[in-house]
Amino acid sequence: MRPVLPMRSLSGLLAALCSLGSSVVCADDLHPIMTSKYSAKIGGFFAARDFKASANGSVNGVTQRADFESAVGLDDSPDLFIAEFGWEFGEKWGLGLQRFSSSRSARKILQETIDWEGAAYEAGVDITAKSKVAITRLVFSRRYFDDGPHSLKLLAGVHLIEAGAEISGVATLDDASTEFRRSAVSASLPVPNIGAWYRYSPTERWLLSSRVDWFSANIGDFSGGIWNIAVGANFSVTDHVGVGLAYQYFEIDGAIRESRWRGDLNTRFNGPVLQVSGYW
Repeated sequence: MRPVLPMRSLSGLLAALCSLGSSVVCADDLHPIMTSKYSAKIGGFFAARDFKASANGSVNGVTQRADFESAVGLDDSPDLFIAEFGWEFGEKWGLGLQRFSSSRSARKILQETIDWEGAAYEAGVDITAKSKVAITRLVFSRRYFDDGPHSLKLLAGVHLIEAGAEISGVATLDDASTEFRRSAVSASLPVPNIGAWYRYSPTERWLLSSRVDWFSANIGDFSGGIWNIAVGANFSVTDHVGVGLAYQYFEIDGAIRESRWRGDLNTRFNGPVLQVSGYW
C-alpha cells in the first residue's frame, strides 16, 4: 500500500521549500502581478514634450524643421492621461495595450517667421496654433526566462502614431501676396516595433521593472525610428490593487510621406508616470 503523507507533514514540507531562499520561490513571496492573468493601469504622464516639424516648407530653398511648439507658444509640459491593459494567456504568451495622447492650442503674436506648407507666417503676425500627438501601442510578448522573482519577455507589436499640427493667420505666399490662411497637416501611421521587458519581485509587495521598445526602418509612409524606454516600481497595497511610479522616455524621429502631410516629425515625451494598477 502506498503511504499517505499526513496534512501536517505536507504543510511542513511546503514551508521548508519556501524557506530555501533563491533556489525555490513560492507564489506567495512574489508581487501578485507576477502570477496574475489580467492587469490594468491608469494614471498621469507628467511629461516634458518637444515637437519639431516641417511640412512642405522651405526658407531660401532649404527645408527647415521648426521647433513648432516653442515658436507658436504651446505649453511644453502637458499632463497626459495614460492607460494600459495586459493579458497573460497560455503558458508563456501575453498581450499588452497602452495609449497616451496630448492635444494643445494657443494664440500668440509670432516672435519669428515660420514657413509652413509653402506659406510664411511672419514675425509680428497674430496666429492660432494647435498640435496633437496620440500613441497607441499593441504588443505580443513571450516569456523566455521565468525563474522565481525574475521574468524576461521579448516583445513584438505595432505603434499607431497619430500626429497633427495647424497654424491659422495672415500668411505671405510664394508670389508675395498675403491672405488669411489655415494650414493643417495630419498623419496616422502604423509602425512595427520590437523590445524586451524585465521584471523583478524582491518581496511580495514590491515589483521593479524595465522595458525598451525600438524600431528603425523605411516602411510605408514613414521612414525613421522610435524609442520607448521605461523603468519603474510598483507597490502592492492589496492582493489586487497597487500603486506605481515610473520614468518613461518616448521619441519619434522620421519623415512622413502621407498625402495629408509630407515633411519631417520629431516629437519626444519624457517624465514621471504615476499609476494605480489592478490585477486579477
